[in-house]
Amino acid sequence: MPEHRIGIIGTGGIARVHANGYRAVLGDLGSVVAGCDPDRARLNSFCDRHDVALRFETTDELIRSGEVDVIALLTPPAVRHEVIGPAAERGIHMLVEKPFGECLGDAISFLDAAEDGGARIAVNHELRFMPDALRTHELVTAGAIGDVRFIAHDQFQNRTTVGGWRATEKRLEISIFSIHLLDKLRWIAGKPPVSVVCPTRAWNADVAGETFASLTVQFEGGAVGTMVSNWHSPRVPECRLRVDGVSGSILSTKQAIVDGDATLRVERSDGGVETTAYRLKEAMAHTMGRSMRGLLEAVDGGGEPMHSGLDNLQTMAMVDAAYLSASRDGARVEIAEVWENPSAAS
Repeated sequence: MPEHRIGIIGTGGIARVHANGYRAVLGDLGSVVAGCDPDRARLNSFCDRHDVALRFETTDELIRSGEVDVIALLTPPAVRHEVIGPAAERGIHMLVEKPFGECLGDAISFLDAAEDGGARIAVNHELRFMPDALRTHELVTAGAIGDVRFIAHDQFQNRTTVGGWRATEKRLEISIFSIHLLDKLRWIAGKPPVSVVCPTRAWNADVAGETFASLTVQFEGGAVGTMVSNWHSPRVPECRLRVDGVSGSILSTKQAIVDGDATLRVERSDGGVETTAYRLKEAMAHTMGRSMRGLLEAVDGGGEPMHSGLDNLQTMAMVDAAYLSASRDGARVEIAEVWENPSAAS
């Protein structure tokens, strides 16, 4: 029998990707034994498809059942409060979909609850587990291109249709999509953010939130990062990640950040060149599985996963600073201001 018993809360489309990834990656480390969703038809469809016997229509029933020791929380951000506190009280570990909360203050309160209950939390920034991202981080951490001076991470896509709960979210593009790009910028930089400048645009009249964002972040030590995410690129979809150090450059290119196929090129000042083509089938399921595995291994080993809730506070601070900057027409915002008032969701 697998060691960890996982319950999935929120059994919509993304839950299927999680379940497939867990089955492919976890082995005997854990398996999905329960599903939870207030929509009974959706719950049954998911559980029937993935051979899940335990079915709950309320989060309270699942948490109190004693049937799970790990939860994958895949709901919209507004639902986090009713799950994380009660689950943490019972010591249930959690993999929480991004964004961790609706603001930095939420994230801090969730982390406090987990610490009080002895539960571990990881935030599902699964795209860190893409092969090109892992290799880039490995090279930078090893000093392969010297001290980092500049990082750029951009995504251009044609995403004109937004449905479900996302259509009514005032925090849209940054909070549900380019938060991944921001998280990878910070992860690769390896230093806390100091300030953010971020104008946004709401170019889709059918949704409540922004659909374009352009951000510049300054990190401790002087490195600068930039991010452009445009949902209104009619042609030539592209995702690129570039890192410039004092002695070399790294460039990863692919059509979309969620693609497993990527080309990574490393050029060093001494003339060394490394080009690698990555081909990863079912990339999203694989990275979801790796994300959950990272949490379970940390639980078993008594450590913290690399995508821990504590680590994610810096990403949430960047997100809050970005929205605060946007509300001020793209003016510079110091990260310290966000930490001083972490409960103000802008």
